[in-house]
Amino acid sequence: MRLTMLGLLPLLVCSCVNPYSQYYNGTTDARKLPDYIPTDEALQIYGTDNFDRDTATLIRKGYKPVGQSSFSAGSGMVSEKQLREQAAKIGAHVVLVSSKYSHTVYGATTLTVPQTTTSYSTANATAYGPGGTINAYGSGSTTTYGSQTMVMPYSVDRSDFGARYFIKSKFRLGITPEPVSDEMRRRIQTNRGISVLIVTENTPAFAADVLPGDVILSIGEDQIQSVENFYQIVDKHEGQQSTFQINRNGTIIEKEIEILTFSSGTIKQLDP
Repeated sequence: MRLTMLGLLPLLVCSCVNPYSQYYNGTTDARKLPDYIPTDEALQIYGTDNFDRDTATLIRKGYKPVGQSSFSAGSGMVSEKQLREQAAKIGAHVVLVSSKYSHTVYGATTLTVPQTTTSYSTANATAYGPGGTINAYGSGSTTTYGSQTMVMPYSVDRSDFGARYFIKSKFRLGITPEPVSDEMRRRIQTNRGISVLIVTENTPAFAADVLPGDVILSIGEDQIQSVENFYQIVDKHEGQQSTFQINRNGTIIEKEIEILTFSSGTIKQLDP
């Protein structure tokens, strides 16, 4: 898992609107979910260059994605503080975050400033009369009011930002499914089943040695037709120990697995 602890993002914030909140899509408060595990651990923030890869790694470690933010903004308009505020708002334990320069916006704006000029003048004069000669001195000023308009060029670097939020979660089964590929269908000669994409550690499926790449054909007497149907069957067998029929590399095996009791949808993965 190539995760690196994220350093501080620029603290300069040019907008009162938090873009991580404004462009958030997902659970509004994960603390209300039945599979939420409270923790006193500090929020963990990891930089990523591949959301799908690192999401799979976190799911294997027992975390569940609950929401994501995606937006484009000026590079100096986004801060780590905003990211932490959104994570705290929804009760996230871990955040994957990325930012990538996209382009530079160029433009110009006009700026009008006052322009005032003042000129000064002095003069002297001599007057002659019966009483003698008189010298006179004087000064004055003239002020002209106006304005000057200047063209100010600018450039703004913009980046694409993304964040995915995770909670520490309980799992009823610990399997993240995906549709069976056409190649696999031809190989096992059936349209039934789902393919195991991820097995979460310390779950019933992990303890039973279900492996990524296994094709689960049925649970109990219920044959699996699709990913959606798999969730329905898991709901039906919740709280029971059931027989899982699995095709592993062309060999049919059976495993007895207890599906723990949680509310519907606990094991579902957020769509990327």
